Amino acid sequence: MNPDDFKKFNIGSIIRATESSAALKHQLGFLIKVLQELDIQFSDCEQDPLRLAKAYVAGEIPVERCKAQAAVWWAKIDEQGALRGFKDREVLQARLAICLLANDEDDLSVLGDNLSWFLEVLGFLNVEPMKPIAMMREYFEFK
Repeated sequence: MNPDDFKKFNIGSIIRATESSAALKHQLGFLIKVLQELDIQFSDCEQDPLRLAKAYVAGEIPVERCKAQAAVWWAKIDEQGALRGFKDREVLQARLAICLLANDEDDLSVLGDNLSWFLEVLGFLNVEPMKPIAMMREYFEFK
């Protein structure tokens, strides 16, 4: 991909649904798809964040249930004293779980930051960056 292509497909130019919960569910659908494609799974947890995010997207549970579980993942990071840790795989997976779970239907302004952070965490996990970017180009519509 040349630099002009990357500018055309940047996060800020994603066309979002005007209804905030629809925009959030659409983005979460992308995060879920990427994690499944990369075979990133969550272990050692009672409430699988992928399963919860899928249930929210399907309209089976409220966003508040996901947000409550995000606190559990923040606690895992805090327990390890890893607030600034970006090398430990468990901590990075906790950060991905937070990307799936710590969302607010009433604040569309954070979707771009959340997606950017998600891609950055994948980078810390040594995921080849072009794969999720290519998936992003196929999944979202851009201005």
